[in-house]
Amino acid sequence: MNKKVIRLLILLVLASAVLTGCATGVRAESTPGVTVTDNYVYLAYMNNLYQLDRMSGARISSFPEKASAGLAMYAAPITDNGFVYFGDLGNDFHKVSEANLNQIVWTFDLAKGWYQAKPAMDGHLVIVPCTDRNIYAIDKETGTEAWVYRGEYAFIAQPVVVEDRVIVSAQDHHVLVLDIASGEELYRVEMKGAVLAPPLYDPESGSVFVGSLGREMVSFDLANGEINWTYSTDDLSTIWATPILLDNQLIFTDKNGKIIALNPATGEDLWQNNAGGTVIAGVTLVGDQGFPVAREDGTMSYYSSESKGGDWTVTVPGNIYSKPIVDGDQIFVPVVKADAYIYTYNITGVPGWSFNPSN
Repeated sequence: MNKKVIRLLILLVLASAVLTGCATGVRAESTPGVTVTDNYVYLAYMNNLYQLDRMSGARISSFPEKASAGLAMYAAPITDNGFVYFGDLGNDFHKVSEANLNQIVWTFDLAKGWYQAKPAMDGHLVIVPCTDRNIYAIDKETGTEAWVYRGEYAFIAQPVVVEDRVIVSAQDHHVLVLDIASGEELYRVEMKGAVLAPPLYDPESGSVFVGSLGREMVSFDLANGEINWTYSTDDLSTIWATPILLDNQLIFTDKNGKIIALNPATGEDLWQNNAGGTVIAGVTLVGDQGFPVAREDGTMSYYSSESKGGDWTVTVPGNIYSKPIVDGDQIFVPVVKADAYIYTYNITGVPGWSFNPSN
């Protein structure tokens, strides 16, 4: 692994210990975790989880009530029926009231590591990846452990729940598929490198698409784990983000900024473009219209499905390492090394609000 990749990994994860699969070690700064709902934007960064007004960016509430230098949060939360679920770097996972973030309903404290990834939810279970090498299924009503899957490396990507299965990206060069009722491993798909982002599931074909640091994009059948195809070329770089499906094309980026569109059924190369710089955040779907590509240096360009070229470009202050979130006609861009934690734009590139807790 070259020095530049290691440097980028350290920015994405919480500690150098994550690279070795150890849940202890020096804690480092990561990227903001962002979740967008109909009314709010939740932003987990450093010592707080912020609840912001979606339209104005005004701060409504924050957790904890008084920030502590010994507590940090980077994992994006999930929301459900008036409650917010999130983990912190104090090894605790909380359920709090959306109406008052400091009204704690329960706290799950059995983990031995901190929380980097956004959890998933299905029915009565919250599926929570942890850097202690475990995945916890927690009863959302009681906060008790339903099951635990014990892995080999820290889990840092959001799980994907499809009916009775949980798809989990792993750093030990695998994608795991678990039974959601028991946590039992049904099978694993071998990859050539660490998988740092959630896979993409296509309900129409039953296929799962996932890239890795092993310079590959893989499609496999969720029903049985059989590989449909593998795309890998001599000039393909590492893949850090989840692909998208648009107009029957599987579209993704590699670290060098190459934008690649494949036939999702066969893996055939359809077309390519280049973002012109390092891309860690990948691409984000904008309905059936197109997608923005955010470079590490803050350059964000929009590509329509018709032109396959940059229709507009904006310069976002700071560095971008996590995927922008598109919801409705708004684009939410979390950043590091900037005057704000998050910047917003509409889908034509017009700037909106930004948030800095000091302002």
